Amino acid sequence: MATLAGCSVRSIYYIISYDRDYGMINNPLARSVGHSHALNIGDLNFLTSVISAKPKVFLDELQEELLAYRDVEVSIPTISRALQQWEISNKAVSSAALERNELLRATWQAEYGDIPAEYCVWLDEASVDDFTNQRKNGWSAVGQAAVCRDTFIRGQRYSVLPALTADGLIALDIFEGSVNKDLFIKFITEQVVSTTVGFHWSRFQNDSSSCRHRG
Repeated sequence: MATLAGCSVRSIYYIISYDRDYGMINNPLARSVGHSHALNIGDLNFLTSVISAKPKVFLDELQEELLAYRDVEVSIPTISRALQQWEISNKAVSSAALERNELLRATWQAEYGDIPAEYCVWLDEASVDDFTNQRKNGWSAVGQAAVCRDTFIRGQRYSVLPALTADGLIALDIFEGSVNKDLFIKFITEQVVSTTVGFHWSRFQNDSSSCRHRG
């Protein structure tokens, strides 16, 4: 047994006696060796839950959370070492728009996924900001991306409103500020509708012509 386990014969005897006396392979009455941990399992679970909710949290903020909610006062290096032992690392974070609803996206695809792409016109606002003060790094488990869902903070904003079809852009407007209802309707009526009417009519004529030739 000692050869298979890679330990001494004495260790085997100890394990057998602990199992007989305590029902476990170690002595629960033995005095622990070394310095006691400043953070227990409950504290570490609390830290991981805070990080899951706020991946971009700073170490000093974790320190304040521990003191406020767990009444535990530890140093920042202690928190850093604890996270490292739990294989939680700091890395560049990927931001996912808070407004995006994955369930609605999947429902839309299931409902309208059979519509040919050439029948569709996609419109969506894009923007470029002068600055943003979002945090760039966050915490996550080793081997996993740090993703944080954010409502984006904007400075001076320049908006781009495109209309995209399967054949490419058919209309585009660039202006300073955000897109509102009036600007959107103006873009639809003055640029998109006038373009798509001729676009779809020419496509209809081509389709009709090809049908006559086949007939």
